[in-house]
Amino acid sequence: MSIGIVYIGLLIAGVVYAIASGFLGWISDLAGDIHLDVTGHLAAGHMHPISGPIVATFVTGFGGGGTIGHYVLHWSLVPELLLAVGSGLCLAFAAFVTLELLFKQTEAGSEFGADSLADRDAEVITAIPPSGTGEIATIVRGQRETTAARASDGQAIAKGQLVVIERVTGSVAHVRAKR
Repeated sequence: MSIGIVYIGLLIAGVVYAIASGFLGWISDLAGDIHLDVTGHLAAGHMHPISGPIVATFVTGFGGGGTIGHYVLHWSLVPELLLAVGSGLCLAFAAFVTLELLFKQTEAGSEFGADSLADRDAEVITAIPPSGTGEIATIVRGQRETTAARASDGQAIAKGQLVVIERVTGSVAHVRAKR
């Protein structure tokens, strides 16, 4: 069997995989884009260099470069292998960068950390009784969010009153009346 047949087979396999994953997106990476980063934390939502779409792009580029080196340029084995590897790496790198940029643009969510609530203005939506718990509403990332609240000084705060969030402990915001 000629190495040229292997190149063509890899090129066809890569193109068929791309078409199939285009129609059945879930098949392109059955494990999803979840992996452990170098610090040992589970990271989701980022493309990994060794994932289905990136490997398939490498295989397609390898097959295409090898086919060109073997059948079009009529190179010997070593130069055509270098062309195949180089074209595979270039295409895989381009795919990785493109997909990473797409994921960065779409990863924003409505999640927020409790520490991001400090020093925000809020409105009391359920009155806060003396030394008790009520409820406040504030805008975070363009969305109205509600949370339990207690008055920092232990005094009552009426419904509709504007407050400032001083800190958050667990799921309870500690607030003071805005003056």
